[in-house]
Amino acid sequence: MRLYLAFLIIGLMVFGCTEEGQPANNTTSLPIIVPANNTTLIPSSPQGLPSDYSVNLGDKISVNYTLWVDGKVYDTNNETLAIESGIYNPYRVYGPFVFDVIFNQGVIDGFVANVIGMTINETISFAVTPDRGYGYYDETKVITVPRYYNKSLFETVPLSYFEEQGLNTSVGTGFDTPYGTVFINSTNEENATLFYVLSPGQKFTFNGIPQEVVNLTNFTATIEYTFKQNSTYVIPHPQTGAPTSYLVTNKTEQNITLDANHKLANKTLIFEVTLLDAIPYNS
Repeated sequence: MRLYLAFLIIGLMVFGCTEEGQPANNTTSLPIIVPANNTTLIPSSPQGLPSDYSVNLGDKISVNYTLWVDGKVYDTNNETLAIESGIYNPYRVYGPFVFDVIFNQGVIDGFVANVIGMTINETISFAVTPDRGYGYYDETKVITVPRYYNKSLFETVPLSYFEEQGLNTSVGTGFDTPYGTVFINSTNEENATLFYVLSPGQKFTFNGIPQEVVNLTNFTATIEYTFKQNSTYVIPHPQTGAPTSYLVTNKTEQNITLDANHKLANKTLIFEVTLLDAIPYNS
């Protein structure tokens, strides 16, 4: 029987409880797509577009684009340019970027605002400042957590929890949890005492956090967060529980530093965009 016990939140609780969730302008994604090929992905408007038609809010459009950051090509849907710039991704299919011209729907506001008014085959260049892009760098989004924590192999849980789930509370009953196997060791009128079967070297992931048991002493396990430096993890925000992307920026013998700022926070983005096709809103 698989039971992801609700009371197993100790691995997340050490993160603290004071920050707010990330604001929208620091969480939207770059306009990156993975289309099937390098041709326009949307059909022409059923009514046919006049030659001077310009993009309006709500339209669905198809564009080619290149993004420069700090004078270098950071992203493009041009495969040749991606190779020349050293940013080619073999797992991506390069082709037109298709999206709805709507604010706050995954594409940064500065990109959406600038494509409004474009005409078919027009190419424009524009700059997007942090306030319309990925936000300004926010020091409160940086948190430091202990690299290790201790967990008792015994844990007391109210019997009511098991009763609500319709679970057997007989001594010796075992369950699967993110930590591994756990057994009911004993019970009384109010609680059940659980015993975790952990061993040094045991690895597991809980709430997106990779962990490893490094030592057992007096029925207490020492567990390490095995985040890799310069890697990004999507884990629950320590206060809101919302999935949040954190970059591991530093690891010491005792602590790990996690940064929830977007990697392009504080950056001015330079785009070149060519409009390939459009479907008017409600067409």
